Amino acid sequence: DEMEAMIDATLAYLRGDTEPERPHSADLSSMLMTLVDSAVDAGHWATFEGPQHAFLMVHALAIKRAFANLIDNALSYGGMARILLQDEGAAVTVLVDDGGPGIPPGELERVFEPFHRLDGSRNRRTGGIGLGLAIVRQAILREGATVELLNRPEGGLRAKVVIPRRSMGASEQP
Repeated sequence: DEMEAMIDATLAYLRGDTEPERPHSADLSSMLMTLVDSAVDAGHWATFEGPQHAFLMVHALAIKRAFANLIDNALSYGGMARILLQDEGAAVTVLVDDGGPGIPPGELERVFEPFHRLDGSRNRRTGGIGLGLAIVRQAILREGATVELLNRPEGGLRAKVVIPRRSMGASEQP
């Protein structure tokens, strides 16, 4: 199972822009609520705050995988995930906060590098193989968006994703 998970993560990262998925209108609020509901159903502490709907033109499967990785990291390393979506018209900002120890300042950017892990262990139960955040960054950049990690002053880590709104054609309107 561990080998299969490592291979799946590696292939997902390597696929990059060659995935056949085309951008289409997707409800980011609904997507995030589904991910939070799944986490809660699995016994984790997770919340979502934001508008009922936030439609964007995105590669929906890749974006869902990116947010699933961010939420999984928050749950695994921070014990909880608090998701806040802010629809600012021209862009949507999503904050994923956790209650963990944060990341040393010198590592905040390096953790996005493929196969870079803060935990030196190779045991998948104590951490992944170092592709989760590389996959996140790749998917986010593909949307013309940004992702950054910030240590919160009150403790914990914040992943901040800002996705600009692309124009939707008439046939793509929700």
